[in-house]
Amino acid sequence: MDLLEIISSNLASYQAIFEKALIDFLKQEGTSEKTRKNYRSDLRHFLSWSVLTIQSNTGHLPQSHLEFTTLITPHFLESYKHFLAENKIPIATINRRLSTIRIFCRACIACGWLNYNPAAKLQNLLKVKTQNDELEEILKTFQSDLEREGASKVTIKNYASDVKQFLHWLRNS
Repeated sequence: MDLLEIISSNLASYQAIFEKALIDFLKQEGTSEKTRKNYRSDLRHFLSWSVLTIQSNTGHLPQSHLEFTTLITPHFLESYKHFLAENKIPIATINRRLSTIRIFCRACIACGWLNYNPAAKLQNLLKVKTQNDELEEILKTFQSDLEREGASKVTIKNYASDVKQFLHWLRNS
């Protein structure tokens, strides 16, 4: 059996056990089928990254899902977060994946696989507003004010276009 087959077989066995635990936990929490589907996808991403990271760092893979959970530490989770940010994953996706990790750790605790929550202090990334975001916010507020005053759609469109050009000119000046 070559290295890729070992990685794949261990990942498949961990994945099946962890997915079932997560889905059962989410059902108990009353989440929707769509939420469970998204969390399952995020968990698969995390598990794939984990197996490859563990293999490259230690040269061997845990032999069971219980051994695998011992490697889930706050530092390990921060490494995953850093990996996501470093690879230009959208902030909303990163934060959803971190939410999945937090829920996954709670599910592991409920199953008795973890005796503490390594994700307890795992914080979401904050979206930094860019100058373009601020200009778009100003423009949307202006358009809303025009709508409230009863301006026609054509007037709003023309005024918004003029203001947008002015704001871009102002930013570039």
